[in-house]
Amino acid sequence: MKILILGGHGFVGKNLAKVLKTSQHDIKVLSRIDGLDLTDFNYTSSIFREIKSDIIVNCAALVGSLNYVTQIAANIFDINMRMLLNIYKAIQENSPETILINPVANCAYPGNIDAYSEDLFWAGKVHQSVLAYGNTRRMIEVLSECYNMQYDIKSINYFVPNMYGPYDSTDPNKAHALNALISRVVKAQNERTPEIEVWGSGIAIREWLYAGDFARIVQQTIENINDYIYKESVNIAQNSGLSIKELLNIIVKDSNFSGKIAWNKSMPDGAPRKVMDDVRFRKSFPDFKFTELSEGIKATIEYYKSVSPY
Repeated sequence: MKILILGGHGFVGKNLAKVLKTSQHDIKVLSRIDGLDLTDFNYTSSIFREIKSDIIVNCAALVGSLNYVTQIAANIFDINMRMLLNIYKAIQENSPETILINPVANCAYPGNIDAYSEDLFWAGKVHQSVLAYGNTRRMIEVLSECYNMQYDIKSINYFVPNMYGPYDSTDPNKAHALNALISRVVKAQNERTPEIEVWGSGIAIREWLYAGDFARIVQQTIENINDYIYKESVNIAQNSGLSIKELLNIIVKDSNFSGKIAWNKSMPDGAPRKVMDDVRFRKSFPDFKFTELSEGIKATIEYYKSVSPY
């Protein structure tokens, strides 16, 4: 099969490409560094017409820290929506048989619920801290249904918790939450910084997904694509989470950081709890084994130690 990874040189895309390139499929990776501009419909359409993929995995998004997506909220919403609209329209016009796989960040879930069950996806508003980005992720569900309803375009949507692992940005304002914490601790340890300020109180509970595990799940999906039933979105879930404070304790220990963590409680924590129900996931992937958190954190620490400026 011919598989196109959009955003393939970014954090999630690079992890996915690393796994899929071990398969027998024809893998094409495109990102902004290749000149990919998904906000330009004519360009997007020409790419899809040229490549004619059997499967597209959409890892392209403009995203960053809570501070980043709040500061440029209008841009976050505008750019992400333009990309999504163009992707679906370009598939419909050029390769309607293409199957689109979307990772959907769990910030699209209502901010006022404790357990993220797929049936509760529309049970309230997204948390204000992720207003712009979270609502664009919600629109993936809407676009998927509408294009399937009218054009029979097939989508596979996986709701994903906070991802972490190698290949993310070294800029804490751009990196995913756990990676940003790890990169800051590694840098502080190397520079012998006596104290690190962390926003919030540390009590917020989050579920974490190693990016390599997401890649393996996509790989399994592709290998069994002919048996896939295109009916409902699925959490990639372990039904467990840790507080930011507990997480930092693990990072500090594994990186040998000897300084102090200063919690800036004047800054927001975000939604208090994000833990995803795994019932539907276990029906689809009953034997899948996730990477142990400590193992994933160690691998991520080693990555940040290996890249400039660390």
